[in-house]
Amino acid sequence: MTNKDALFTQIPLIIYRLYPQLDGFDLGTAGFYGYLKSMCQHSSRHALYGKTWLKQETMTTYTGLSPYKIRQHTAMLCRYGLLNVTKSDRIPNKLIYEPLEPLTYAEFHEKYGIEEMTK
Repeated sequence: MTNKDALFTQIPLIIYRLYPQLDGFDLGTAGFYGYLKSMCQHSSRHALYGKTWLKQETMTTYTGLSPYKIRQHTAMLCRYGLLNVTKSDRIPNKLIYEPLEPLTYAEFHEKYGIEEMTK
């Protein structure tokens, strides 16, 4: 990985190619997943490494999504195993978002019976 690559969050293509074929999962949900991944703590020495803890108001401002859409995308990501959401043990009413790695293509096919369409 070059220094330039470290500046960008890389999202596996399966998020955009196969997950949108699942019930209720759309490209907006895929984009929100990418947003959460990009906002994660990237220092492996930090206690919340790989997690983000933005306020919903901040997410609304940055993404342009309504609180309802944020909750909807969050629920969909949790439903398909792409996100863990926990409550902060330090700050009341604060949520911590932990984006998880997607299934591999083989795991996805085994679980959902859907394969990537080829040209």
